[in-house]
Amino acid sequence: MRTVYLDALLLGSIQRDHIDEIADSLSDVFDGPGLARRVAALEGQLARFRSVYWQQHLTAHGPANDLLVAFQEQYRLPERFADVTAQAADFGQWVQTRQNQQISGALGILTILGLPLGTALGVVQALGTDSPWHLAAGLGAAFAATAAALATPYGRLVLASLRESPAPPPPPGPPTP
Repeated sequence: MRTVYLDALLLGSIQRDHIDEIADSLSDVFDGPGLARRVAALEGQLARFRSVYWQQHLTAHGPANDLLVAFQEQYRLPERFADVTAQAADFGQWVQTRQNQQISGALGILTILGLPLGTALGVVQALGTDSPWHLAAGLGAAFAATAAALATPYGRLVLASLRESPAPPPPPGPPTP
């Protein structure tokens, strides 16, 4: 016969198991390609856990709630849940920052390449010439302007943002019992 006391213990066990699973997923999140996808899946897993399983009260009052709270405290579930939530948020922020840096770098490259090229082709067109020598001179000037722009501190910063990857956040510590 099932009772509300058994429900409290089962819910506590499910909470503990899910927190362990999420902590394991956190420790593996930087392994392999597709980091943004894995972090998003982890955040979804955490949100589903929070909405379905993370309860701290079974009834309005009574011994079943006390039993659930005692189980959660014995296994430090509130602290562990707060830790995995904070780590997942840190990882999500890190991924978002990295994606923003890559987008900014790509837009910077487009600007550095596109502005001199567009200006050179506009000048050649404004001159009304069809000479391949004029086109080659315009493209050469655009190439020189692009090289000069990439040699500036801004150009080097744009290139570095595409090449370098900031250090990932430290991995989570060992799971706590």
